[in-house]
Amino acid sequence: MHYKTAIAVMAGVMGTGVATVPAALADAGRTGPDRVSVTATTASAYPKGRVTSHHRLAIRSRPTTRSERLGSLRPGQIVDIKCWARGQSVRGDRTWYRLGISTPEWVAGRYIRIIKGRVHHC
Repeated sequence: MHYKTAIAVMAGVMGTGVATVPAALADAGRTGPDRVSVTATTASAYPKGRVTSHHRLAIRSRPTTRSERLGSLRPGQIVDIKCWARGQSVRGDRTWYRLGISTPEWVAGRYIRIIKGRVHHC
């Protein structure tokens, strides 16, 4: 297989978090113009945020403190952020960040500091 074809195949799996590659491409670590070495995972394309609260931060089903609590995040924990939206004001901040890919999971933006990337509106 040609190097450009291998790159095109790789581009099709990037952004999923896990790269699955046909065995013909992952040839026991050998590299060169006809071989491509592939790692098992790729870096997440989502922006990153760090929890700044001193206590556990509630994960909610909607961007309001009155919605169902789905879990919590630890102080200092780094999370992937899908997008942001306006919701209930928490200590003067109406920004809420969505964490979930298929299931909406929201955290109050008041307690998240963006450390990598740019978060887009939902």
